[in-house]
Amino acid sequence: MPHGLKRTIRLTALLTVLLMTGACDTAQPAPPVEQSASGPTASGSAPAPSPDASLVVGPAPADLRDVNWDEVPVPGDFCGIPGLVPVDHTGDAMATSRTWGPVRVTRTTNILYGDTDGDRRDEAVVFVGCDDNGATQNEGIAVAYAVYAHVGKNLVVLGSMTPRQKTTQYHTRLVGAEFEPGRIIVHEKWYRPNDGHCCPSGDATTVWTREGNRLKPGAPRVTS
Repeated sequence: MPHGLKRTIRLTALLTVLLMTGACDTAQPAPPVEQSASGPTASGSAPAPSPDASLVVGPAPADLRDVNWDEVPVPGDFCGIPGLVPVDHTGDAMATSRTWGPVRVTRTTNILYGDTDGDRRDEAVVFVGCDDNGATQNEGIAVAYAVYAHVGKNLVVLGSMTPRQKTTQYHTRLVGAEFEPGRIIVHEKWYRPNDGHCCPSGDATTVWTREGNRLKPGAPRVTS
């Protein structure tokens, strides 16, 4: 075989070996990452919260009657505001509602106390409301009873109890609450079709059951 041809064959073989070796060393695509079961779902939504998730305010005194309520924020969920709303010593705060835009949140100083879970430590019910701060003639947008309790050593918000008896005009009012083992009974005043704004004539009660650190409303019961 001619010397030139032998040299061509050897070079061809060497190039073949080098190409095969390089192909083996080429970076391969990374395997797909398995999504964690505890992370967001395929639709992008976050995992559901724990049934006992509560809004933690901070350390709690042994008796909630010793709380300085002027320094305690209120839950904003009843008015479409996420999280807690810091309220100043006047009982007012400005916030942004996801439903109504800029609103004023108010808190009264009339606090109700009672024990629902039998631990000999009272829970507290605080009346809260929100309005459009005079932008329209509406007296208010929404009202609720915010419920505070001990969970361990912390003061937490169990939830906001809103009126459940629906009316076709004006907003049903909250006029009182009673504490019983495992539940809170909320009294409501609702408007009949011919009632003036001053004087709702209907009465109703809603039983809110405490399930762990959550409050679940029952159906309203019309009493008059």
